[in-house]
Amino acid sequence: IYVNNTSCVEVSTSKDNVPSWKVPWVHHLFESGATVADGICTAYKIRKAKGLFEGEIPYIIHIGGDGSTYDIGFQFLKAALIRTSTMVEMNIYLKDQK
Repeated sequence: IYVNNTSCVEVSTSKDNVPSWKVPWVHHLFESGATVADGICTAYKIRKAKGLFEGEIPYIIHIGGDGSTYDIGFQFLKAALIRTSTMVEMNIYLKDQK
């Protein structure tokens, strides 16, 4: 499941409410994509623990630009990391970090 903030990628791949994504995809505001991704992960874990979901929990991938990862949404990303979220964060600014 992809979570995508409002960004260049989102605007260019979701014209007129018809996304070009062929997988489950969620659009959210600039700042809170990490929180939405973390919430989806948590919901799947709770449903699985209660026996309401069978199978493997899907991968949750948050695709964020500089706004959602650094400028505007850093506090939301930081909060997801503090909660030890199991989602994946994809951002070009993070790829070279050690």
